[in-house]
Amino acid sequence: MLWAVLTTVLFALSAVSGQRTAIRLGGLTGNAWRLTLSAVVLGVLVLVLYPDSLAWQTAGWFFISGLIGFGVGDVGLFLAYERIGSRLAVLLNLCLAPIFAAVAEWLWLGNGLSIREIGAAGVILAGVALALWPNRERVRPAELQGKFSAGVLAAVVAGFGQGTGAVISRKANAVEHSLGLEINGISEAGQRVIAGVLVAWITAWLWNRWRPARLPADLTGAKNRATTLAWLTMAALCGPVIGVSCFQQALAVMENSGLVLAIVAITPIVLMPMAWIVEKDRPTALSLAGGVLAVAGVILIYRLRS
Repeated sequence: MLWAVLTTVLFALSAVSGQRTAIRLGGLTGNAWRLTLSAVVLGVLVLVLYPDSLAWQTAGWFFISGLIGFGVGDVGLFLAYERIGSRLAVLLNLCLAPIFAAVAEWLWLGNGLSIREIGAAGVILAGVALALWPNRERVRPAELQGKFSAGVLAAVVAGFGQGTGAVISRKANAVEHSLGLEINGISEAGQRVIAGVLVAWITAWLWNRWRPARLPADLTGAKNRATTLAWLTMAALCGPVIGVSCFQQALAVMENSGLVLAIVAITPIVLMPMAWIVEKDRPTALSLAGGVLAVAGVILIYRLRS
């Protein structure tokens, strides 16, 4: 259970540092550099420690999973970070991902949803609706940019990317097991993140050609550049590198994968005080209640599907 709890804390830290990176560098550029740094670290680890884990039979599936999960998913997440903050972005991302995953499994793999699972999905959607409910008490931090509605849509896209990418990863795992291969989580993450880097840089290049971005004047000093680099490094290590590694270790040592997913599902709750301190994003009572309800629905649907 320790590995699952550590994963939850690391994912929350990754979200906060990712949001600071998005604010300082722009969502798409910050995401591209974060994934690039992650790919370099993971690539070195795989080539040095696990060179035998690379197999062409599964590489294609992991690549497609990375295109959708790390690619489309993280592009949406970082666009949401700079518009609605990490608290709401992660809540929407992690709470909608299991719904998208369940629908993808139903349409692609034929795994139908039970009445109880549909009920759990309804609880998630009700919680998300409460968290987003218009409230006069909500004070939007001045540093956030763009439309709130665009940020919500980007977070929904992130949930789609994460949920669908996870289903494709499970397809890769099925191919792996059928061939008698053994590919560890670090190697899987490394193969997936390379595809994410491609999507991240293509979208950043297109976006910057359409809307050229400039580094804010207050970030050009040496001290502020070092702070930005620190946030970027923290976002890369706490998420795709160390965070994913701890997550895979939790799945390996705990017999009940549903329990691991349920523990990691409380990340939006763990993130709330961090976002309050770092981003000055204080949740309203209604938003807090909605977040707790949505997370409860996620825990329920994971327990039912396991």
